[in-house]
Amino acid sequence: MSTFRDDGEHRGEPTNLTGHAVLDDHHNKVGTISDVLYDEAGSARWAVVDPGAMRAEKFVPVDGAYVTESGEMVIPYAKEQVKHAPKAPRDHVLDSRTEIELERHYEVSHN
Repeated sequence: MSTFRDDGEHRGEPTNLTGHAVLDDHHNKVGTISDVLYDEAGSARWAVVDPGAMRAEKFVPVDGAYVTESGEMVIPYAKEQVKHAPKAPRDHVLDSRTEIELERHYEVSHN
């Protein structure tokens, strides 16, 4: 279960992605990162993406993503796939049931 927050630095490495734009695999804007959740080992696991006004925040896997020189995070998923992912709750706490749903939705597994 992912519980840590994106608080600027974690394990001595800069990890603050909050506020950065998220682009899909075709470089279409998906939204903006509002939070990052870490696994027990301290690795970034899920980004919480705010797609904009009147839309629910979504969890997106960080694994497989990269950050461009201009600071956008590019994810290996289509905007439509993110749109249909389970919603992130307001407190951004990810329970194990939702994490399993997300792993199935994005076809990823917890290493």
